[in-house]
Amino acid sequence: MALESSEKELVAIGASVGAGCRPCIEHHIPAAREAGLSEREIVAAVANAEAVRGVAAELLSARSRELLGDTGAPARRPDADTGSRADELAALGASIGVNSHPLLERHLQGGLASGLTAEQIQAAIRMAEYVQRHAAEMTADKASAVLEASNASPETPNGAPD
Repeated sequence: MALESSEKELVAIGASVGAGCRPCIEHHIPAAREAGLSEREIVAAVANAEAVRGVAAELLSARSRELLGDTGAPARRPDADTGSRADELAALGASIGVNSHPLLERHLQGGLASGLTAEQIQAAIRMAEYVQRHAAEMTADKASAVLEASNASPETPNGAPD
């Protein structure tokens, strides 16, 4: 049994927020509405993805400090509770979008615990991967366009001559 279009949009919202992709979120929030999700469901998906992104940043920061030999306060760890099916779909997408392996494992298990099948989770992974890849491509295209525009100008972006 594949994911419904509304479920795919929950994953896409999570991946969009996780990847920090404004064009993606601008596409997937309206697409979620078109797929039949309520404003409350969409707000919850965004909030859940933001929380996952925040935890992922804390985990990455803690690991960076560890590698640097800093034994300061540990980052806040996510709790072990799993959420609803919708929560886990958005969180799974965000975990992939933000490249957090520890959270990915947590939300893969959470997805199974919430009743998602392995096939549905695989479909969610494919959707999040697509969004993440598309976000990276758009960002790289934007960077190339900015560079191209700055090369066409007789001055560099900071106003100093070449």
